[in-house]
Amino acid sequence: MDTLQSQYADNKQFQSILALSTGPSWRTRGLLAAASLTGLDIQIPPQPPVNPNLVDAFEHMGPDNVQHPSHGASIAWLAHLDLIKHTIQANLDTVLIIEDDVDWDVSIRSQMVQIAESVRNLTHIDTLDQDMEPYGREWEVLWIGHCGEYWEEQFETVLYDDPTACPHSDYFGWAKQYIERLPDRQRAVYRSVNPVCSFAYALSREGSRKILEVLGGAQDEAFDVSMMHACKAGQLKCISVVPEVVHQYFPAQSFGVKSAVDVGNGQEPGPEEAEFEHVMGSTENILESARCRALWGQRCLRKQ
Repeated sequence: MDTLQSQYADNKQFQSILALSTGPSWRTRGLLAAASLTGLDIQIPPQPPVNPNLVDAFEHMGPDNVQHPSHGASIAWLAHLDLIKHTIQANLDTVLIIEDDVDWDVSIRSQMVQIAESVRNLTHIDTLDQDMEPYGREWEVLWIGHCGEYWEEQFETVLYDDPTACPHSDYFGWAKQYIERLPDRQRAVYRSVNPVCSFAYALSREGSRKILEVLGGAQDEAFDVSMMHACKAGQLKCISVVPEVVHQYFPAQSFGVKSAVDVGNGQEPGPEEAEFEHVMGSTENILESARCRALWGQRCLRKQ
């Protein structure tokens, strides 16, 4: 078995899992605890410092009559691009990119096996080399972690029963009305229409290259919005998983501390971090949180 095959066999699903992070914090400590519990090998590459002049240039790139990202969104966008450049320099065939405050179900490994089968069915892949191509090759972006996605009955969709899917009654988010069109306790896999939030997305080698080509010039509201627009326009071959299998973990609401992306928007963590890190928060739309199981031995599904 050559090196590429060996790496695929070790990770089972993707050649590498990389976390977008500005450095060690409650986010990464919880992330790595969840990874250890669920047997995931997650790497956290150092993020290069972002020069303020580069951020300012990126924020104002292009003509005045196009959409421009805010200062904080520009920082986050550049961070995503830097990590994707890393995947190309590392010659990664496939990669899963996650933000450092995300959470997933304790059954994530079996969930991804079902997703892989559904992606192959959606893209009409009949044969499978278990080591090399669990998802086939007919995709460039696989959007498994988001905060909502459209769905209509006329979409070509692969549906399957999944007792680990968040029930309609507990689902949070702007897309609840679309989720409720699906059979309860099932997941849907289909070509992306309007996924929002880049909590977790996989890229093929070609997907990484195209992201840099298509999204490298800003001129949109934010990185995730620009990627969604590229999916919708057919510039990227994208597939969504609904309900999502990765979502953002929130510290206890009394502390009001948000994600690393929000820090770029001026939401700096205060001196109480050492305190809130030891108080269990919650995760929307994930039945059996890996973070909360690893850190507190409990469920922490946010209830309506």
